Amino acid sequence: MCQSSTCIMEKPLLLCMFSFYWHFLNALFTVEAPQSLYTVELGNNVTMECTFPVNGKLKFGDLSVSWEKKEELGKDVYVLLKGEEDFKSQHSDFRGRIKLLKENLKLGQSLLQIMDVKLRDAGFYRCLIDYGGADYKTINLKVQAPYRNITQGVVSTGDKEWKLTCQSEGYPKAEVIWQNGEYEDLTDKADTSYETGSDQLYRVTSTLTIKNRTHENFRCIFWNKELQKNTSAILYIADSADDVLRTESRRFVGAILVVTALVGSVLFILCIRKASTSKDKRTCMANSSVNTAKLPKDKDTHDWRGPPFEEEELKYIQIEKT
Repeated sequence: MCQSSTCIMEKPLLLCMFSFYWHFLNALFTVEAPQSLYTVELGNNVTMECTFPVNGKLKFGDLSVSWEKKEELGKDVYVLLKGEEDFKSQHSDFRGRIKLLKENLKLGQSLLQIMDVKLRDAGFYRCLIDYGGADYKTINLKVQAPYRNITQGVVSTGDKEWKLTCQSEGYPKAEVIWQNGEYEDLTDKADTSYETGSDQLYRVTSTLTIKNRTHENFRCIFWNKELQKNTSAILYIADSADDVLRTESRRFVGAILVVTALVGSVLFILCIRKASTSKDKRTCMANSSVNTAKLPKDKDTHDWRGPPFEEEELKYIQIEKT
């Protein structure tokens, strides 16, 4: 038993020396994170990595690996205890979606794969390795859900009034910007609402009411400030009456062309039947082509009218007699 003042003063010195050497020894074992931030889109897979020194052949029985999601209470994501996987403490949020690539452990790589990433997976993860020494690194995981698909609608409410609607889903909450064809900002005139579902996605619906505007383009832009990304859609207001007239006009012209083609075919077949020699056939074919090409045209109605059937038949009979 030491009673001298020198001995009493030596105890703190020994503790300091022990503490110093303990940190020094652990400093020889260092866990690194090649990438401190991972960004993944909702529903995709992500593989996060941390590395540790192996120094020769890996002894699995001496290795413990732990991945934990840092929250108020913390969630166990994956645990390998002395070479054996332990799923008893794994949080229910990660069951069936977690895989550690054990074949890479011998290379000093702890690769954690999360499949079918959810929005709730976003956050900070701690990778802790215990193998002759202990150390950990923290990795940040961000989950994106861009507003990719925009459902749009244009509805007439009468009296030259139109309601333009754009709807999309994503995360985080997006701002909806409206512009006309001249890129004027119409956002203040729009009504935008937000809903959230069990999947934590925002369902954003924005409606813009326009009066006395036809044949004009409008644009809705979903701006995700946090992700610095935007998705847009173009809506077109057309006069429905004009559209119907255009459609009916195209159908009318199409019908006339079909009738003209049928008449030409019938005339050609009759000509072939009545011709008796190859020379007569060539003459008949030439006359048939000329007569078809010279069909009169009514500019106002776009109606093509051919000569009466009796006149055509009479011409062919005269040729045959000659």
